[in-house]
Amino acid sequence: MSGLSNNSTPLLAPVTPGQYMPQNNSTVREWNNDLDRNAFLNLLITQLRYQDPLNPMDDREFIAQLAQFSALEQMQHLNSSFNRFHAFNMIGQSVFGVTRDSATSQLRAVEGRVDSVRVINGEPWLVIGRGENEQMLRASDVQFVLDDSLALTLTALMELNAGNVVNQNLAMVGRYVQAITDDGQGHATGFVEGKVEFVDFSGVPHGLPPMLVIGNERVHLGQIISVADGPMIIGHEIGFYNSGVFVPNGVITDVRISGENAYLVINGNEHSIDRINFVSEALRLERTGAEVSHMGSTGQITQVFVNSGAVWVRINNGGPIQFADVMGPGISDDN
Repeated sequence: MSGLSNNSTPLLAPVTPGQYMPQNNSTVREWNNDLDRNAFLNLLITQLRYQDPLNPMDDREFIAQLAQFSALEQMQHLNSSFNRFHAFNMIGQSVFGVTRDSATSQLRAVEGRVDSVRVINGEPWLVIGRGENEQMLRASDVQFVLDDSLALTLTALMELNAGNVVNQNLAMVGRYVQAITDDGQGHATGFVEGKVEFVDFSGVPHGLPPMLVIGNERVHLGQIISVADGPMIIGHEIGFYNSGVFVPNGVITDVRISGENAYLVINGNEHSIDRINFVSEALRLERTGAEVSHMGSTGQITQVFVNSGAVWVRINNGGPIQFADVMGPGISDDN
């Protein structure tokens, strides 16, 4: 049987660390927006010096302004204390952040375990690594703080972000999928159909893709061949031939993969099938009553059956037609 192998391109595009968010080398001018007590007093003195002698400022206004500034100054002290406390709490944890290189003015990524904290000019800096491998990262530049059990490497984080893989996987939760499992070399080993319960990201730090959990089975996006809001094959009725005798209704209980061949298990017996997705699509069109066309005529599929590996249909209870010859909505020849 052809079409079962699913040799997809890698899900996670490799990204070389150190090439993160390149910027130009233009000089960046830094502005100091802090207003200390001396600057505030200088402003008051200037106001006094240039005030209108015929309409002098009210001393109560001075007192109110000084009180406001004192309150603001206390809030800044509290904020500074909180930032230091937060930085000290990150010691021993794995962090990821982006900082600007002082030599090149380019942004670079920093990640690793925090060994200690240094306070420079009142600002806490995280020390990551030791000796020649030591890196410095402002506590305010931290974007992720992860426990050891969830500590993703920089490469894994960037790969997860590439192509919006996280959202693609999470979008599968609650949906019904069909997947053909393989041995990693493109050889089919089994078939899975069911509702995605959750996504397991635990293998990502080890270079493995996120896994969709379906009961006791686990598959990844590259193995999926169909997605729907309900069961597609399992549990549905289909016609088949048994020892040359046509049986109009049988229940599909499983799909078995053996080497390059696939079989529908109908009423306990195996029936070969060339293209699994043709079965799914034909049954869907029959259930929904969608119109299809063949040889210039249109109508609804009133019966689906399998014979000698092919999927056959009847349109408006007419004669048998191979489904491959029917041009209907959403029909493909991929699997």
